[in-house]
Amino acid sequence: MATSKELFGRVVRVTIDTGKGHLKFDGDELEIHFEVPFDDDSVPNVSTIQIYNLTATTINRMKKGQNVVLVAGYRSDSGVLVEAKITSVISRYEGPEKITTITMKEGTDYSGVQVTPAVADAAKKYVVKKRVKLAKPVKTTTVGKNGRKYTRTVTTKTVNVTKTRKQTMNITFAAGTTGMTIIKRLTAILGAKPAEINLPKNKVYKTGFKVTGKIESKLATVVKDCGASMYWRKGKLVIRSIEVGNDERFTLKEETGLLEPPAEYEDEDVKGYQVRCLLQHRIGTASIITLESKTAKGKYRARKGKHSCDGSNFETNFEVI
Repeated sequence: MATSKELFGRVVRVTIDTGKGHLKFDGDELEIHFEVPFDDDSVPNVSTIQIYNLTATTINRMKKGQNVVLVAGYRSDSGVLVEAKITSVISRYEGPEKITTITMKEGTDYSGVQVTPAVADAAKKYVVKKRVKLAKPVKTTTVGKNGRKYTRTVTTKTVNVTKTRKQTMNITFAAGTTGMTIIKRLTAILGAKPAEINLPKNKVYKTGFKVTGKIESKLATVVKDCGASMYWRKGKLVIRSIEVGNDERFTLKEETGLLEPPAEYEDEDVKGYQVRCLLQHRIGTASIITLESKTAKGKYRARKGKHSCDGSNFETNFEVI
């Protein structure tokens, strides 16, 4: 197989922000393996990086929640595969080799976040009438037609009292609210900052919309109602049509790393190709690429896949539609 000279000299770089500086690891100096999955659903993907023979001091500087950026590719062409946060760091020995496995989650998992008093509708107020005793009785005297005097003593009066109902755990949107308005409000409550929001249609909720319980599930409902999908791409949340992608302006063929002719596959109602190539950082969720092969020709959208390096293989395996 003839391969572009640009696909030589592997590059693997890992940078961890410790909050007090950066840990930097280079594949030229250390053995580094990784597995980075990607797909087009809203559940954050979990990636792993294995680094060989680190010192205890270095390992102890790695903590849960720290941000990690993994760059891979070749001397003349490399890029970010994933940006994620550490969920665990575990070291073990295989013979004389000490292997530290860094597990990290891309993006943030909001699936457990529920409506709380801080973000729910304010408790509603209402008015009731109540009889209260006067501090001092009020006497009034009137004269009847017969000339006699009549005295009336009033000891109570009726007043309006404002009361507050128990707060309900709802976020209520008024009739006529648009999907975009709801999406922006809910993502702000979650603390999510979408890299892109592009809705095929901006649905109007004529009778309003109510959010209770888990916020992300309601957000996903609105996103779907607007004809869009919500997924993570290289650490960034994206909300847009599943048919829209990032045109990488890249043609994958034998000369640029295609390892074998793509094989057809069918998954429920989806048909496409399974593709295997030398590691290509451009390819991720929703990447639009051109395929030139014996079995597939034309533009395709990456649906899901995995970047991996095990010390010998340096590949990207993915599905396109």
